[in-house]
Amino acid sequence: MPEFNQGEWVLITGGSSGIGEEFAYQLAKKNVNLILVGRDKERLVNVYKNIKQKNYSIDVKTIKFDLSSDIDIFIDTINHFEIDHLINNAGFGWYGEFINVEHKIYEKMISLNITNLTTLSHYLSKKLVEKKKGGIINVSSVAAFFPLPRFSVYSATKTYVHNFSIALYAELKKYNVHVMCLAPGKTKTRFFERANMENKGKYMSVEKVVKGAIKAYEKDKPLYIPGLSNKLAYYLIKKLFSDTVIANYLEKYF
Repeated sequence: MPEFNQGEWVLITGGSSGIGEEFAYQLAKKNVNLILVGRDKERLVNVYKNIKQKNYSIDVKTIKFDLSSDIDIFIDTINHFEIDHLINNAGFGWYGEFINVEHKIYEKMISLNITNLTTLSHYLSKKLVEKKKGGIINVSSVAAFFPLPRFSVYSATKTYVHNFSIALYAELKKYNVHVMCLAPGKTKTRFFERANMENKGKYMSVEKVVKGAIKAYEKDKPLYIPGLSNKLAYYLIKKLFSDTVIANYLEKYF
């Protein structure tokens, strides 16, 4: 079974806030070493200080880097680390009608959510297979399971992350390397602020999402969907209604 063991190294992208930040806090309690990557140096430093104040016997490294840019430069930066687990959390969405959003935003979104997530997974997968241990958590979304008007490109990128992760899980398990897709619903993070959208309705805490994700990962689950309502949406709505019906409903909901 995959585990986060004391002394191992975990790379967390998008580690300066939200789900990535919470992964850092909860994994620090397991005495694993952390590499936190983010665009905001000040936020990274704050996360670093918060962890160090707890006096865990771990190393914490921070790397300021925009992962929507040249991923090869980033890979050169981390090449000397013996990474045991990767949490691909970096990503963003943008709310609005497709034709009214600047195309460069979509280019950057696809680069970060798909292209560079895949490149980083490929790089680490080969190293993990050589060691025959460790694994990858790819953060997707419940948006992966439905066509989402006004979130058309974002939901499509997360569909890719979901399908890619499950396929990779099947490929790598024979090497004792675990891959899990984490698909949260509305969570109390900066996502909606960055996505140009008001966070309406109920949302889950990052603490609950991450706690469940770590537990599911260590139980060798290929997919973890936090929250009963999100699970029901996945298992029931997807099976009972056509994509057209779902899309028309979600257009009114969002």
